[in-house]
Amino acid sequence: MRDAGVYSRRALIDRGHTQAQVRSAVTKGDLIRLRRGWYATRFADPSVAAAVARGGVLSCLSALRLHGVWVPEHDTNIHVRANSENRRLPGPFCSQHGGYEVEAGPVDDVAVALRHAVRCLDDEGLVVVCDSILNQHLMTLQELADTLSDAPTSARRLLDKCDRRAQSGTETMVRLRLRGRRIAVTPQVQISGVGWVDLLVGERLIVEVDGEEFHTGRAKFSEDRRRDREAIRRGYVPVRFTYTDVVHRWGESEHVILELVRTNRHRSPRHNPHG
Repeated sequence: MRDAGVYSRRALIDRGHTQAQVRSAVTKGDLIRLRRGWYATRFADPSVAAAVARGGVLSCLSALRLHGVWVPEHDTNIHVRANSENRRLPGPFCSQHGGYEVEAGPVDDVAVALRHAVRCLDDEGLVVVCDSILNQHLMTLQELADTLSDAPTSARRLLDKCDRRAQSGTETMVRLRLRGRRIAVTPQVQISGVGWVDLLVGERLIVEVDGEEFHTGRAKFSEDRRRDREAIRRGYVPVRFTYTDVVHRWGESEHVILELVRTNRHRSPRHNPHG
């Protein structure tokens, strides 16, 4: 994670600055005093600076996002947690199962942020976040289990649904929702001539979830269409969904998949009377 540009006085002293230099930097405007003992540079990350100014540190979903974890949409813009000394300040603050933790820096690490995120996520969202953490090798499955040891049993059991192969949160969402309907789904399958596909339903229904950051641009657009043509030529049925299709229009998207499954388009020709 890049430097957020927010420091405690202790951190500035450890970096070799004297207290006189810190005071001078504040006077010159090179440092902005956020609250007692905490400062920000003029180029500090706004979300981190806002969290510290409120009396806490950036945590939960906001910290996870800053660490590069795929995080679902949420109503709260900035997630802040307070330690035992400042928890009585005006909130809202995120909290974890178990005791309070001291401030180790302006942004919580992945483990602390995840423990606070348990209370801000629904079941699907928690699996989405854990899938992303696993996929990016930020933690192992055992480390996730240890991190959530104080969480409710219902939350810890969700780790059984996690899969490190998931490349995006929307892919995780589709996998969970289809399996919830008892539809067989395999993530990240390599198909000769096509390459890796996000999800394979049954033996031949390919479900791709296209994120804008990876599927925009003329070259990628053309390559996606080439892959679809090759998949069709090899007897597969490819369908593509966008982030909006999964997050905001899932009813319509699910209807398409269920219709293909009802007509056995996901089965190999030998099992498919409509093939």
